[in-house]
Amino acid sequence: MANKTYLKYKSVDGEHYNVLLIDNGDGTYSEQVVLYNHQPPVITPAIYNVTLAVADTEYAQALSANTRQFRFRCRTFYEIRFAFVTGKVATPTAPYLTLPEGSDYNSDYNNLAALTLYFATDEAGVVVEIEEWT
Repeated sequence: MANKTYLKYKSVDGEHYNVLLIDNGDGTYSEQVVLYNHQPPVITPAIYNVTLAVADTEYAQALSANTRQFRFRCRTFYEIRFAFVTGKVATPTAPYLTLPEGSDYNSDYNNLAALTLYFATDEAGVVVEIEEWT
């Protein structure tokens, strides 16, 4: 007969773990850490709306220090270009990414000292909605 295993969440001194408990068959259990999550919970939200007023022009939004998670989308149904360095999106020049219309970009498990997002699109007047969590 196979030993039973259980998955549990454990917090020790502010550090968070997922632990696999293995039944040793004698009333004791062995623990094996299967996932270590050192990110504290996100607490403070911020919302930014960046209007890309002129087509094929770069617009920037700096995120707060210690950002843990951020997400952005186009408010209307347009494709946008974005990058993490300046000079890549107005006239598309690698490296940059394209966010297809109707999509969200999400980045979590961060601990950013500083990050600026750069946006552009082919359509004037597009609004990029950004959620930031610290």
